[in-house]
Amino acid sequence: MSNKTHTTAVVLIPPETIQPSIQTIRRVHDRNFERWMPHITLLYPFAAQRDFDDVIPSLTKAAQQIPSFSVTLASFSAFRHRKSCTLFLVPEPKNGIVQLHSTLLTHLPDYDDTARFAGGFTPHLSVGQFQQRHLNDTLQQFQKEWKPIEYAVESLSLIYRSPETNDKFVVAENFLLQKRS
Repeated sequence: MSNKTHTTAVVLIPPETIQPSIQTIRRVHDRNFERWMPHITLLYPFAAQRDFDDVIPSLTKAAQQIPSFSVTLASFSAFRHRKSCTLFLVPEPKNGIVQLHSTLLTHLPDYDDTARFAGGFTPHLSVGQFQQRHLNDTLQQFQKEWKPIEYAVESLSLIYRSPETNDKFVVAENFLLQKRS
């Protein structure tokens, strides 16, 4: 069994050009704003940094099997926890991300934690944490003010928490998806 750590992950990072509206919400509502860039988690926890050389070939191979695709962040949803909830943007259609996740798992089956939730793998981009009693009002407010964003998913990223950046996640390497013909 591979060593897993919560200090690394495989994620999809939206292009910086579309991040400002996401970051406006996260800056106020996401307790992890400083630690993580906006992202859609694919594999987490992931391989320890010392094992990156072992997993990079598999990440490269998986990325090359999936053509780039577009997603739109148009609506919000939430995961409900015991007392709080996590509000997130829903990437649609989700089939490209689900297919990418599935392909990653065929190459790296030990890192299936994101597939083990009761509802299976749910692609999402977290924007904040809220008390459940405020969820419906918050959802309605955000939905009313949000302007949908469409973007091309052209790569996946291997990230790690870096002591040099105060434990913020940084990109170790990007893996290009297949170019659309």
